[in-house]
Amino acid sequence: MAGNRKRPVQLWLPLLPAAVALLLLALMVWSVERVVGDELELRAGQRVEQAASVYADRLARSLSRATAEMDLLALLPQQLASPSHWRTQMDRLRERNRSYVWIGATNADGEVLAASDGLLEGVSIAPRPVFLKGREGAWFGSLHPPVALRAPLAALDRPVPTELADIAMPYRDTTGAPAGVLAAHLDASFYDRIREDVLGPAEARRGLQLELANVDGQRLLGQRARLSPAQWLDLLGTPTGTPRVFDTEDGDTILLVRHVVDRPLLPLSTDWQVVAWQPLSLALAPVRELERYVLVWGGLTVLLVGLGGFWLSRRLARPFNQMIDVVAERLGPQSDAAPGTVLRVIAEQMRRLPAQGSGGSRSEQTLTQVLHDASRLQAVLQHMPSPMYLVDMDFHVLFWNDAAERMFGWSAAETEGRHVDEIFRDKDPANSVRQAIRPEMVAGLGPWSFETHLLRRDGADIWGEWRLTKVFGADGEPIGLLAQVRDLTVERLSEMRLREQGEVLSALINSASDAVISVDLHGRISLFNPAAARIFGREAEAMIGQPLDSLLPPEHRGEHLALMQRFSKSTTSTRPMGFGRVKGVRADGAELELEASISHITVRGQKLLTAILRDVTERVRAEQALARYQLELSELTQRLLHQEQTTTRELAQTLHDQLGQTLGAIRLSFDSLVQMTRELLPQRALERSDTVGRQIQHAITEVRQALVRLRPPMLEDLGLTAALDNEIRQRAAEADPVTLHLQTVGEVITQRWPDDVEYAAFMVARESVANALKHAEARRIVVRIEGDATHLRLDVIDDGTGLAEEMAFGRPGHLGMVGMRERALAIGARLSARARSVRGTRVTLIWTARPDSVFGELEALNEPEN
Repeated sequence: MAGNRKRPVQLWLPLLPAAVALLLLALMVWSVERVVGDELELRAGQRVEQAASVYADRLARSLSRATAEMDLLALLPQQLASPSHWRTQMDRLRERNRSYVWIGATNADGEVLAASDGLLEGVSIAPRPVFLKGREGAWFGSLHPPVALRAPLAALDRPVPTELADIAMPYRDTTGAPAGVLAAHLDASFYDRIREDVLGPAEARRGLQLELANVDGQRLLGQRARLSPAQWLDLLGTPTGTPRVFDTEDGDTILLVRHVVDRPLLPLSTDWQVVAWQPLSLALAPVRELERYVLVWGGLTVLLVGLGGFWLSRRLARPFNQMIDVVAERLGPQSDAAPGTVLRVIAEQMRRLPAQGSGGSRSEQTLTQVLHDASRLQAVLQHMPSPMYLVDMDFHVLFWNDAAERMFGWSAAETEGRHVDEIFRDKDPANSVRQAIRPEMVAGLGPWSFETHLLRRDGADIWGEWRLTKVFGADGEPIGLLAQVRDLTVERLSEMRLREQGEVLSALINSASDAVISVDLHGRISLFNPAAARIFGREAEAMIGQPLDSLLPPEHRGEHLALMQRFSKSTTSTRPMGFGRVKGVRADGAELELEASISHITVRGQKLLTAILRDVTERVRAEQALARYQLELSELTQRLLHQEQTTTRELAQTLHDQLGQTLGAIRLSFDSLVQMTRELLPQRALERSDTVGRQIQHAITEVRQALVRLRPPMLEDLGLTAALDNEIRQRAAEADPVTLHLQTVGEVITQRWPDDVEYAAFMVARESVANALKHAEARRIVVRIEGDATHLRLDVIDDGTGLAEEMAFGRPGHLGMVGMRERALAIGARLSARARSVRGTRVTLIWTARPDSVFGELEALNEPEN
């Protein structure tokens, strides 16, 4: 009867470990939800904000680059670039940057003068927004489908984009007056590719999306989040870069961040804005997966713990059941007595147990309890996230958990009973830390900790931090060592990579030919590479900690520190120093010319400024010498031309007063002689006398023509315009069938300029007309003159065969172009000769009374068009 009773120990003992495991499982699930879930949600917000910021920044940089490229194209008309050269530059830009679909330039009426691939040339785009907005300033238009370009692109077998974006800006001519609009169409798929690149691989996005929209919320590119119109208005009113969470109509929760495509470096405004969003359910998917993993394996653990507890409970309850049976036999009918009575009988029986010897129920109970405690300890240690193992005092493995298997590559079955030296191989056996402290671990009490470098089973390097604790038995004797290992492999590899990168960076800086100098916000030098030591003539070690002012001229030292501190607070990370060139001082006091750029970074919370300097002292001296030589050459040319004018005037005076008068006297004398002897001379003598008379008249005509060339009629008395008009009228008869025409702009008929300017302009016009008549095969030549007291522009335009680029500086063996350039240089004017875009050549001379840099402008005019 007593054997059929339900023992209390049999009821609660199997449930206790299962209940504890279930409680731990619930606590772990709650921890995963709270800790890991909150961290993933925070990181999701950071990732969404970063994606929006990066996409907006790359869009702004792309638009800024396109605007800068358009600015460079807009400078070509000021350099007298022909449409053909302009078209070549547009084609090269479109080939180099595939985001361009079409680039074109119009005149003031909206007619396309030059365009990439010649598309739409001669077509008017005056009513289109790209022309209307472009006249007002730099303008950027949002996406729109292609209209006028669809058919031309298809005709060239080029892909037709689905949508285009416009950039337009006005450009000016050489006088600075508005001349037309420079426009470009950009392929919207280029910005979609940037979006895909920012998002990264599809398998790593977890629902992350990027949308490009305008200021009205209209979607341009990307996928739109499923929000209501009110929620979209709320998002558009949110400050940029602020994460927002919205619940959609289908019950999902979405994290969104908005960024405006706008940067200080963007010279034009745009209404584009980027919206990055991600469903929180997808962002938190790893948490849900981890929870499922914990629930599955935790449930199995609870089941196994319950079964193990049931088995152990039977073992542990056996002596108590025997005692209860003894009590029941002794009590007999009193077996239903009060629990207190039963407990007293049990206590009495327990006091008698030692008398039964060491093999009695007390020993069995003690062994069962030890086994139970060991089983619980093993279950806990087996699933610890950090590697743990247990060895006996002879260092043979007794226990090896799952994390140790993953870290060292040995399974628990393979390590059981093995000596640790068979498992762990030191990277440097001669300096083994484990071997050094092993005697202390045998004799001491511990704990011990050390860090060592081992080889994994597969030969890979592995670093770890060991913490060892000695385990004692019930009798106080040590039974083994419990080791816990922290894996330091990732940290040490990262440190090694950083150290290697630092060594590479240090080698690059030390081998650089440019000086690299870093300072803190107080102007103290923290980096001074060998090139800096060579350039400044100072020892690198001695300059560490020294003020940067010691490298500057005295007149720049006072304000330099304030300029550096102001730059460190700016949003620009890199910029040129000064105007790209600064001065420095060598140790011997010699002054240096340096090309310089400066950048600022933050290292360990401290702001550092780094300057990269290139010694261009010799180049600057060469440039200055070249400028002096050019100035001397200009002065020499001016003196030679002045001498030419003086010599020409004296020669003309001599021809007129001496040879001209002599020929006139010969003509009169000859006519008188013929009149007197006509009746006496035979017929052949009369014919000969007529021939001599004609030769004398021809000589007089040639002298007059030489006088006209040496001293242009009316130039000194009436001015340049009248002299050119007379020149063209005289040339008109001999130039037939070529038409010569003089065009005047404004009040230039009565305008006078300095004598040397009028003389040089007249000679340039005369030489240009002569070249056109001789070489151009032209049908019409126009001489155009305009200006005021401080400005003169002369153009000679023909519709002939045009001037080849290699002939822009003159024909081999001919000095006409060289002479014109020397005349222009002598009066400080600019001269260019270019082929026109349609047909013919334009020669232009521009003189101004302002003291501009003639040489720089001449270089810009004479370099070949891109």
